[in-house]
Amino acid sequence: MGFDFLIYDLDGTLVDSLGDIASSVNLVREDNGLERLSLKQIRSYLGSGINALISEAIPDKGEKFRQNAVEGFKSYYKRRMLDTTVMFSGVKEMLESLKDKKKAILTNKNEVYAKEIMKELGLVGYFVEVWGGDTLDVRKPDPKTVLELVKTTKSDLSKTVMIGDSANDFLVAKAAGVASIAVSYGYCGLEQIESYKPDFIVKTPQEIIDIAL
Repeated sequence: MGFDFLIYDLDGTLVDSLGDIASSVNLVREDNGLERLSLKQIRSYLGSGINALISEAIPDKGEKFRQNAVEGFKSYYKRRMLDTTVMFSGVKEMLESLKDKKKAILTNKNEVYAKEIMKELGLVGYFVEVWGGDTLDVRKPDPKTVLELVKTTKSDLSKTVMIGDSANDFLVAKAAGVASIAVSYGYCGLEQIESYKPDFIVKTPQEIIDIAL
């Protein structure tokens, strides 16, 4: 097939950050007298950014309470986001094999966190752009995110592919009219992935290489 511009999600696609996100969520819950949630439950809340995560993970007690919970999460996560976060096995090798391809990050995680994680894990040099959920006035699955990224990088929409692990990645690809690759090792179950009918489903990062080249 072959693609010239590869757009990657971050959490659940390139890096396993669930542990640090979950610990930060649970610290906020503990601050508010709530029991800890399981990794599985918190994982089901991921993909739409901090506000959506906190809305799911913390019972709503009004706007001021929610805002305080969001700020509490940011404070904890800023200090903990690299405690256990690592690249998935095979990611570095995959990126190295595709080093001649134009690549960008499009995540709903706040841009500052995405860039810090990528810097510390040695990933920044592989990407021409790193866009977070707060880079534009919209976030995935709004097609503007992909379309603006394609325009900014002077890429060809027909030769662009979105690579991710969750609903927003597949929905934004369809909305923007680009191909999609779903990674089944991320945070979304295979049955859910298949329901969105991505163009490709891979079990390992290495399989992305043959599709992209």
